[in-house]
Amino acid sequence: MTYIVHDNQIYGLTTGQASPTSQLGMKTKTTPWGLLKSRSIRLSMRFLGATYVARAFAGDIKHMTELIKGAIQHRGFALIDVFQPCVTFNSLNTYDWFRKRVYKLQDTEHSTHDTGNPDAALQKAQEDYKSNYEKVPIGLFYKADLPTYESQLPS
Repeated sequence: MTYIVHDNQIYGLTTGQASPTSQLGMKTKTTPWGLLKSRSIRLSMRFLGATYVARAFAGDIKHMTELIKGAIQHRGFALIDVFQPCVTFNSLNTYDWFRKRVYKLQDTEHSTHDTGNPDAALQKAQEDYKSNYEKVPIGLFYKADLPTYESQLPS
C-alpha cells in the first residue's frame, strides 16, 4: 500500500487557515499575529509503521515520480510526504521558497544518510524545522525490506 500525503502547509480549501504543518510565525486569516506553536507536524517517525518513507517536492516531477514508483514497487506500507505549494493562500512556502531550500538526500556529495536506519531517518525528517527551514531534505528517508503479512501466511 502506498499513502501519498499532499502537504501545502495551509488549509487552502477553507481559504487560508493555518494547518498542523504551517510554519512557526506564519500569518494567516486565523493567525493574524503569526502562528504560535513550537514546531509544525511533519513527516515523523515512527512513520505509522511504514517500511518505505520518502519526501518529495511537487516542483521536481521527475524526482517525485521516481519516489512514487519506488513506493508502489515496495513490498509493504509506503508513505510519501509531498510538498505541494498552495499558490493561492500560502505566500510564504512558494515554489521559489522550496527551490532555494530543498536538497536531495541521495544526490548530496559523499552522502552518509543510511536509509536502513530509522533513527537516522527521523533526524533527517526533522532537519527542516531544526535548521529554521534553511535546509529541507527530500528523497528516500527510510526503507526496510521486512516480511509482509502475506508472505508469512502458510501456503
